Parts: sequence; structure tokens; C-alpha cells
Amino acid sequence: MNDRNRRLNASDELERARRLMRSADWMLAEGLCEEAVSSAYYAAHHAARALLFSLGLEVRSHGGLRSLLAEHFERPGHLPRGSVKTLKDALEARMSADYGVRVHFSRAEAERWVRWSRQFVDTAANHLAPFFASSPDDAGPSSVREPRVRYRPSTGSGRVLKRTRKTPVKSVRQGPVRKRTT
Repeated sequence: MNDRNRRLNASDELERARRLMRSADWMLAEGLCEEAVSSAYYAAHHAARALLFSLGLEVRSHGGLRSLLAEHFERPGHLPRGSVKTLKDALEARMSADYGVRVHFSRAEAERWVRWSRQFVDTAANHLAPFFASSPDDAGPSSVREPRVRYRPSTGSGRVLKRTRKTPVKSVRQGPVRKRTT
């Protein structure tokens, strides 16, 4: 992922986070507490993705997002301690709101999640402001983007593939191939 793509991807994710915050506010005002909780989580989720894109990282799972967020932003002190844990709690609240049978969030609970999400999105935006301001590219948006770089799991040989293009990972076997007996 080149610098231009990092900026475009981070900008897209941050804008999506802001739209979802507006949606959460509207839903809360309309008394749709479960939907507000869900939108609030997704706003924080996309703000976290914007932070990771600023480093050229893209993840495929909610757990992977939290792991990299802790490694690159919470531990170094760019995010308040406990942010990743609260993001996990917000995911659990979102899952309850979306999939729970007879689950109802009070207005106070929904307001708490929307307030936390707004703080998280604002913190991410403040952290990203210098990143966006330092843009050397003033040519405007491009319709051409390079393939995104993704983290891959361990190859099984003890090596961890850190960043690789979207190419298949060949399995690596150690020792002789064993036949299964039934």
C-alpha cells in the first residue's frame, strides 16, 4: 500500500465513522436504542480501521483489529488505556443489540455507548489530523489504487508472514506426510 492509498483508505474509513456517528445520534433521538448501540460500535470500528490504514495495515477480523490497535496505538500511549477492552465490550453490546432475543437497551445505556464511541472517533480524528495535513500529494483523488496489504497467519514453520500482497499462502509441511487411518 503506497502513501496515497494509505491516506485515501484512512480518509474513507474516518468519513464512514463520522457518518455512522450521525446515524447513531439520529437513532438515539428517535428512541431506537439497539440500533444506536450498533451504529455506535461500527463508528468506533471504522475509526480504528482508519488508524490502522494510516500505518498501511488492513485486518480481516474484529479480533485482529483489536490486537493491532493495542500493539500500535494503545500500548505506545496514542489511545487511552482500556480503549481496546472497551471496543471489545462495545462489540459484545452490538452483537446483543443485533442478534439478542428480547434484548433491550435503556436510553441511558445507549447514550453511554454513543458517548464513548464519539470520544473514540474524536480521538482517532485528532491523532490522524497531522497524518492528513502532511499529505505530499495535492493532485486530488485517484480512481486507481494498489492492492491492499494484509496480515497473514503463521506458515507453520515458525516464521510469521508479516505483510504480504493478496497472494495465496502455500502450506508448508515439516517432516513426512502421514496417511490417515480410519
